[in-house]
Amino acid sequence: MVVLTIGITCCMNFTSCSNEEDEPDSGVVGNGTVNPATVFANGIPQKVGGMNLTVNSDGLVSALTDGSVKVTFEYPCMSRADEADVIINVSEPELERTVYVTLNDLGYSKYWKRVYDDGVVDEYWFEYNSDNQLKKIKVQTCEGNGTVEYIYEKGNIIGMNMTPAGTMKISYGSTPIKNNGGVMILTMFGIEDDDMQYSYYAGLLGKSTISLPVKKEGYFDGESFFEDYTWSINDKGLPTKLTTKYTDSDYSETEDMYFVW
Repeated sequence: MVVLTIGITCCMNFTSCSNEEDEPDSGVVGNGTVNPATVFANGIPQKVGGMNLTVNSDGLVSALTDGSVKVTFEYPCMSRADEADVIINVSEPELERTVYVTLNDLGYSKYWKRVYDDGVVDEYWFEYNSDNQLKKIKVQTCEGNGTVEYIYEKGNIIGMNMTPAGTMKISYGSTPIKNNGGVMILTMFGIEDDDMQYSYYAGLLGKSTISLPVKKEGYFDGESFFEDYTWSINDKGLPTKLTTKYTDSDYSETEDMYFVW
């Protein structure tokens, strides 16, 4: 099975993974205010696959569960605190961690410092296009550095370039399905980092593609793989089910994901 992703890494017995001479400026605490309604015009989903989301009285995601994983979101930016704009606490068996988030002026992630319970530190930098969609991610971890840069056409990601080397092409069909729910399944776009997926549904990683993808072609280390996506849409134009069929030269599987609004 071929996998082309940037994902969570956990390296033991190190305290920092960054090189002070080479790392980008982490910037100062941003001025943005978190507003998930800018991402989810029709409301935040209650459930995405195995992920259950809790929204507080301010319309912010305050907690979520994903199997044995429990995640809480704190928003010190709302009280003008200066240690971080958002703090994400992730409780997972044998992988406790906290993500300190700096926002840009629009309330989306600009910089992450992820600290594991053993002191390991990962760092992330995020850039967005003029439509406030995620354009570039740079990551520094104990296992190495990486970047993902997306190529857009008419508001949709149609390709990506990744270092270490890899590419993907994404298509939306002859009659694209409008993405009314603001859904983004980040694995479709080369991201296997669970914390980023949690953060997206908290409205912290910019806006979605305009349409829902129907096919992905990936190329990595001389091998190729394919994913076909079939969506079920309700009478409000929101997705209720996604069926993904994965195929490579020696492996195939089909998986269903459900959405509750």
